[in-house]
Amino acid sequence: MSSLSTEVAKRQSVSNTRNELGLCRPITVIFARGTTEPGNVGALTGPPFFNALDAVIGTQNVGIQGVPYPASIAGYLAGGDAGGSANLATLTQQAASQCPDTQIVLSGYSQGAQLVHKGAAQLPAAVASRVAAVVLFGDPFNGRAFPNIEASKVKTFCFSADLICKDTIVVDAYHLAYSVDAVPAAQFVNSKVSL
Repeated sequence: MSSLSTEVAKRQSVSNTRNELGLCRPITVIFARGTTEPGNVGALTGPPFFNALDAVIGTQNVGIQGVPYPASIAGYLAGGDAGGSANLATLTQQAASQCPDTQIVLSGYSQGAQLVHKGAAQLPAAVASRVAAVVLFGDPFNGRAFPNIEASKVKTFCFSADLICKDTIVVDAYHLAYSVDAVPAAQFVNSKVSL
């Protein structure tokens, strides 16, 4: 295998679990998976987004930390798992304190987007100011503002026909297709960070 193909293979994430908080790379992504997805970053949206970030920003520049939480249907129906939201806030604060130079990106898919909303609301102002970008996929709270993060730092990907984005409980094919937005999402992050 050539060195180029080895590097490409390394950058193609298929892992549904990522725990890279302590790496203190220039960019730290805190990602919350969707309901019933495996691992701590899921399979449908997280890994394609991470691959796009690696391609756009560079593998050596991005650390991914998944949010541990049950990702149950009950959590979704409650507007996002409360413990998972607290975990997201804690991980974000750890990234800010352990890695003072990292640029923090918060991201989530489906119920994970609910966790980003609820977890970000728990952040102290000094930590919230460290968030460089927020990227949401299939957000049930589509259009809801973040009280402590500038709107210009937030990008939401929601298909107009995705019923979850209308805060219903109906999962359709549109809701399962956000991997198509991985590259535009990575490009948005790239426009908000500096290397």
